[in-house]
Amino acid sequence: MPSCVVMEKRGGGMTVMDGATRPDEIAHMPHVPCQMEYPVERNPFLSVGVDLTYRCNMSCTYCYNPLRSLADMDLSYFEEVCRRLPRPVQFKFLGGEPTLHPDFMKFILAARRLKHEVTILSNGRRYTDPTFVKALADLDARFILGVSLDGGSSRDDVYFQINNERCLRWKMQALENLDQHFRGRVEISAIIVRGLNEGVIPELLELADRHRGIIRYIHFRTAAKAGRWGETAPYSLEELKELVRPFFAVEQFQPQSLWEPHCAPGQGCGACYRFRPSPRLQISLIEFATERAASCFKRGKLVDGQFLVQSFFENIRHNSETVMEGIAGRP
Repeated sequence: MPSCVVMEKRGGGMTVMDGATRPDEIAHMPHVPCQMEYPVERNPFLSVGVDLTYRCNMSCTYCYNPLRSLADMDLSYFEEVCRRLPRPVQFKFLGGEPTLHPDFMKFILAARRLKHEVTILSNGRRYTDPTFVKALADLDARFILGVSLDGGSSRDDVYFQINNERCLRWKMQALENLDQHFRGRVEISAIIVRGLNEGVIPELLELADRHRGIIRYIHFRTAAKAGRWGETAPYSLEELKELVRPFFAVEQFQPQSLWEPHCAPGQGCGACYRFRPSPRLQISLIEFATERAASCFKRGKLVDGQFLVQSFFENIRHNSETVMEGIAGRP
């Protein structure tokens, strides 16, 4: 995927173009209506995803946002969203790579000023810079830093297949820097791809024990038929639970959640499962961007520039389809 791709709305459609990009050519993601869509002032979702930027310093195989020249989110727009929301939410800062936004830290502070919670979902590359990590640690704000670890602590071949890069060394360095300089909460995560990297599950559990001073959350999610997904059939939530269950005693695997939006057993869309094997650690299993996940009424996604929020996975699926159709239709 060339880094100079741009999308424009033309007659309600989308054109994908190559070439050098001038600032006045940068376009926003076209508004793709969803069945669950609300004005910000009537937001019903407890968690709201925010694409701060479409730029990225990686080109992962399973990316559902593979375009890189769409406009960054405007800080003043986000500040207005924070004011208009009827109640505090848990923002999930996404991308692209959210830490690349030039106002990244101002977004954190803007959300926290109005009592919204913040989690940053990051590939962790910028955490390899101790100066950057120290600047985050010095912010007068509480938030969660995420690091994706699809190859765990040993599988550089998996990183290459999922992330298109052998990044094991710097992923581990990022964790070491966080352990040394950041005393807040950290979330580690992995996409579990059938027949490829099931072995990273115990490795992330071991990393959480090794870095117990900072790691409070582990997310295991399925791959999804969204964006540049592979041909392997994604795991279902039920299958993912069976992969994870053997590492815990029966009482440890009982559903229990703090902090993150969750449903009582037997309620909700049935696409996620959270449990707390110890008081300091929470583990989330997520079926990503499937039909039933699209009906989740607790996870939303902000539509840039529109003052609208949509169902999180419905937004991802529709936008991913729009993006990939535009790419497939390139001359």
